[in-house]
This record gives sequence, C-alpha cells and structure tokens, in this order.
Amino acid sequence: MLEQYQKLLTQNVLCEDKAQQSAVQALVKLSKQLISAEHNKIKSKKSSANFFFKFTTSKAKPIVRGLYFYGRVGRGKTMLMDLFYENIPLKKKKRIHFHRFMESIHQELKQLSLTKSTIDNPLVHIAKRWASEINLLCFDEFFVSDIGDAMLLSGLFEAFFTSGITLVTTSNCQPEQLYRNGLQRERFLPTINLINQFCQVISIDGDIDHRLTNYTNHYKNYYFSHQKGEELLTERFVQLSAINTDAATLKSSNLKSGTVKTITINFREISYLGKSRKHIWFDFFALCSGPRSQRDYMQLADLFDTILISNVPQFGGKLIPAVFSGVEDSYQRSGVLMGELRQLDDEARRFIALVDEFYDRNIQLIVCAEVDITELYQGQQLSFEFQRCQSRLFEMQSY
Repeated sequence: MLEQYQKLLTQNVLCEDKAQQSAVQALVKLSKQLISAEHNKIKSKKSSANFFFKFTTSKAKPIVRGLYFYGRVGRGKTMLMDLFYENIPLKKKKRIHFHRFMESIHQELKQLSLTKSTIDNPLVHIAKRWASEINLLCFDEFFVSDIGDAMLLSGLFEAFFTSGITLVTTSNCQPEQLYRNGLQRERFLPTINLINQFCQVISIDGDIDHRLTNYTNHYKNYYFSHQKGEELLTERFVQLSAINTDAATLKSSNLKSGTVKTITINFREISYLGKSRKHIWFDFFALCSGPRSQRDYMQLADLFDTILISNVPQFGGKLIPAVFSGVEDSYQRSGVLMGELRQLDDEARRFIALVDEFYDRNIQLIVCAEVDITELYQGQQLSFEFQRCQSRLFEMQSY
C-alpha cells in the first residue's frame, strides 16, 4: 500500500497531506499483521500431522486490532481505506457501505425468524457465518441514526470481534459522538467501548478538503443550478440514451398529463420522466418524497448506471407546500404540491441516503437543483450529515 500511495503522490494524483501520515503508517502496520496472521494460519494447517489434530485444535481466530478513522469530509479517509483494501493480498475480505452492511444484517435476522430457528443467539450465529467467509471487514461512513441499528450493534460487534474479524472503518465523528442524542443511547454505549477496545482510533482532520480541490473542473458537467439547467439535463439524457428525438419532443411528451410512466421498485411504483436500458430520469419528489428508503436506492443502483434528477430544492431554506400522503407519485413536474408548509427535512434525509448509495456504487448522478451544491441545505437539524452529502456530490462530478 505504501508504494502505491507514494506513487500517487509522485504522479500528482494525490497531494501531500501531513494529516494522513499517521493513518498511512497504521494501515501499513495492520496490513503486515494481517498477512502475518494469514501466513501463520496456513503454516499451522500444513504442519498439522494428522486429521485428528486438525479438528481438535482450537478454531478461534487470533484477534488483530482494527482501525477507526474519523475527521471532516474530504480529508481522504475513504481513499486511504480503499487503497488499503485494494492492495492487501487477502482473499477473505469484504468492503461495504455501513448502511448496506446493516441492511444485510437485518435481512439475515428476518430470514432466521421466518425459519423459526432455535438458535440461542442469532447475532453470534450471523457473526460466525461472516467469520467463516472473511477475516477483514472494511466499511465506509460509520454513522448511526436508526434506533434499530443502534440496538443491534453492541451484540453484533462483540460477536464479530470475538470471532476474529478485523474491522477498518471511516466516520465523520469520534466514536464517543456516535448516535449522540439518540433514543436509548445508554444501550449503544457498549458499542463505543468495543470500538475503542478492538480498533485503533485515528483522526484524519487536516486543512485540505481534497474533494473540493480535485473535482471543480467537472462541476458544470453533472450538476446544473442555473435557469437553463432543465434544458441541459434534457439534452444530457438524450445524449446518454441515444434517443432519436430532440430535447423539446422528449420533454413535452413526458410532461403531458397522463403520460408519466412508472417503474416498480421494491413492490412500489415510482414515476419517472425518461428511461433507457441503463439510464433513468426522475423528478426529485418522486424519488425522495413519500415512503422511500435506502433499499429503493439500492435496487435502482442494481438496475441503472446513470440516474438523472430534476427539481432538487433547497432544503430547509424556505417553507414549501407539502405533499398529501398517498399522492406523492401522481403529481406532474409543474411542482404543484398540496398540504401544510414544511422545510423538507424528511426529503433531505432520503436525499442523503440516495447520494450515499449511489456514491458507494459508482453511479453517475446528474442533478438539476434550485441552488448551488454549497447552498443546498440551509437548515440546522441535518447540517452535520449534509456536509458529507455535499462533499460526495462534489466528488461524484468525476464519475
């Protein structure tokens, strides 16, 4: 990993950042420890003299202490973790976004409950299955906001760590700040203790925001916020989809009353404005208003390479009419909404989840918004979470 990191510095792909040095050194050290543990395991198997010895020797894996990186957005945490992951010569490893990781755990628990299993501790059972498949688990953006996740993590992490899984993760906050002000947070505190016990906690919080410095040149190609933004988005969709029609025809046909089509995602219909085999175009409120979840965005990422979104509002900046429950998929792009006034914090949460998923899956996201990226969120409640979202929007301009 160190050679690759230094090569990227020499090639000016990365700029030198002293704040990253301790993290790089820790990753190099961890890589050596994991490789050594793997070699010792192989050596031990080869030196086993007989069949009986193999199956009476303890199956417990040696515990290699992992790493927890935290710092503000754009400081290179994900880049370093990915560089480490790509260069460590281990077969039994997995890299996953934290939200997708938790979704997979919930699905496994659901399957166990449906089978009416008599397993005493489902979390230990799940941890052992993971430990049989991987030695190293890397996940990005450790951030806990859901009470369901918070209640599971203590037992889950204890089972993972004691099963010998080494964790490398990134976060925007220190472990002590995770799930801050969350419901029943006292039940989450053992998770923090486990992180501190089984991971080395390292701050990566230099003065350089690498995402802003690296992707400004691509900004105007994938994010439109001026008056002609809708026209440019239409033109981009036509180019991507290779549709033999001009932009005006495409736009008018999709806006015509009664002609908006729908796609079924997780057994629910979502209106879209245009679709080709690997590209799809949505209005923001169809995608982020109403009963939408991370699972919807996961499925969209499975189906499409490029997703275009029109009409992204400024969150928390001004009060707008809300949509009545049950009609969020029936409106037209005129923006005529009904109901009481609100500031779109629920939609902002879904937009954050959408960006997280598409970022992690390398989906090309093309957006037409009311305002510039730096002005998208003007509220208070989600200001911390939205910093990551803004930073990722900048980085996604290079996809």
